[in-house]
Amino acid sequence: MSRKLKIAICIFTIVSFVLTSSVFALTQEDSGIIDFYTVFSKDDVNKNRVGNSVYNWSIYMPQDAYINKDPKGSYFSMSSNSYKASINVEAILNKEGYTSLDEILLYAQDLISGYYSGSKLYSLKKGKDKQGQEYIEATSVYTDSFYVFVDEEESSGTFNLIRIYLSKNKRYNYIYRLTISMDLNFYSQHQNLLYKIADSFETNFDRNNPNIKDLADNVTSWRVHKNTSYGWQIDLPPYWKSTDIYNFEYNSSTQSFAPLYTDEEMGIVKQKQQDTFDSTSSDTQQEYDEYLSVSFVTNSNVSFDKWVSQEIKNIELYNKELLKVISSKSLNIGTSKAKIYDLRIRKSLNKTFVEKRLYVDSNNNKYILTLYVTEEKYNKDKQKYDRIINSFKVLPAKSRYFDSILWSGDLKPQNTLKTVKLNKAPLEIKISKNYKTNMPYYYYNYFNQIIGSSIPSAQGISDIETVTLYNTPYSILTINGGINLNPPEKIIKNAMLAWVESNEYKSKTVNMSLLKYSDKNLSIYKFTYVYNILKLSELAKGNPNRDFNFMNLQNRIIYMIKYNQYYYTIDLSIPVLYYNSYTVSDFENSVKSIKIDKIDFSKLNIKFVKEDLEKFKKKEE
Repeated sequence: MSRKLKIAICIFTIVSFVLTSSVFALTQEDSGIIDFYTVFSKDDVNKNRVGNSVYNWSIYMPQDAYINKDPKGSYFSMSSNSYKASINVEAILNKEGYTSLDEILLYAQDLISGYYSGSKLYSLKKGKDKQGQEYIEATSVYTDSFYVFVDEEESSGTFNLIRIYLSKNKRYNYIYRLTISMDLNFYSQHQNLLYKIADSFETNFDRNNPNIKDLADNVTSWRVHKNTSYGWQIDLPPYWKSTDIYNFEYNSSTQSFAPLYTDEEMGIVKQKQQDTFDSTSSDTQQEYDEYLSVSFVTNSNVSFDKWVSQEIKNIELYNKELLKVISSKSLNIGTSKAKIYDLRIRKSLNKTFVEKRLYVDSNNNKYILTLYVTEEKYNKDKQKYDRIINSFKVLPAKSRYFDSILWSGDLKPQNTLKTVKLNKAPLEIKISKNYKTNMPYYYYNYFNQIIGSSIPSAQGISDIETVTLYNTPYSILTINGGINLNPPEKIIKNAMLAWVESNEYKSKTVNMSLLKYSDKNLSIYKFTYVYNILKLSELAKGNPNRDFNFMNLQNRIIYMIKYNQYYYTIDLSIPVLYYNSYTVSDFENSVKSIKIDKIDFSKLNIKFVKEDLEKFKKKEE
């Protein structure tokens, strides 16, 4: 071997070792704390099992396993080249209250077959593992072909095994689904390897076993979180993580935090028993009982007092009946000016939230910190939440890309109104530019769950043209116009029937009123629908489980207008939580700006007469 060749081989060997070591170091090196993206630390190389201490399971882990998991670790998957297989484990909350595997076989087939519809089922049976834990086992084969030929044995494809376990531990009300998918040809020769993994699954997490890697977030102590982009730091309690919840405008200079696990998952609150059905939809957005957000607002040179007075104005968007300002106090944080507000917001009959707002100005760099927590939790652990607030500090260093951010209070728009016109019916109306024609992203879940299922307005019109506009927070303005040749009395009678026959009207939990104005060929009706919070409390009295969410309940103001052959509805829907005089006043001013054909509402001397709602009720035969 020539000298040059020896040198080349030596160099290649050294470089390969360095590169391999670097990659290994990158994949293994970590602080030992699990975050959203890092699963293993440098101390985990000898571990041969993986599991989750929060959801109480563990399974054998091949040495070449590639790991993926959701932030909580409730869903976990790994793939192994040496086993030619992928392995998934899911901890599914037993919301339906199943108490036996037979019930799952009878009523929850989707848990077993949902993932592999289109596969050929080869077995469905019950078994028992070495620990005596029973399970359902289903095996199937998924072919590479689009079509499944039932009369032919597969020559290639994927062999799938699903096992379903029902937790016997009363603390953990979960159904576990283990799925193993293995190359069919490899499985034919190595069935023992598939069952080696399957039989290693346990509905238990042994905290004393040093060879199990815990996928749960195990940050059990307070830690300092630093934001070096905008120059601030804060102390976070155990298990709290960064998230984008409640970031209404998806402002990238805002960072939010919330607990990763619920109190039930952590065992702080007892989970519902397995024979109890949970009616909460799985699609319902998770409600956080506590969260924190920190925003860098601006580096405007506006004075601190003027800035705070402008920013705090948004509390006026809350319903005055549901908001209390407990206190406000000026203070200094180092050399920074600060002011803190202590608010109480009643979000439902049974749940009041404490909201702490901290405004900070450090050399014109202005921050808002908002801490939101249920009053019950706050009173139990006031020291914890006060520590979060009091730990906020401004850091001198920021991102090198940081420049300047305008403050909205410095902006002076030429016109705050815009004109909306209907094409099929002659109407135009001026509304605030705060109303957007495109639905903001944070509206989608709320709109589908609440607005989509609200009481219909029963307009009884044809040839409808509709414009829907959205305003923060969660106000929706709907404008309808079209042809309706019925007389106004008949239209209104049909429209009001649904309202006066509703439980809300009969129970007097909603204050309803109808006002009328009529002049020649123009008729205007104003219908107001406002929840009575005192009556709601009386209705729920004696039933601690009967609660009314003030975000879900909608107050309505509907103008119904008949002019010649045209009929219009101008409908404002506002959550009870945010029903305020400012939004209502803006809406009323918009109505006054309406123009229909040659009629200008601003020039009308409208004097309403109150209508008797009882006359719209169904007459008993």
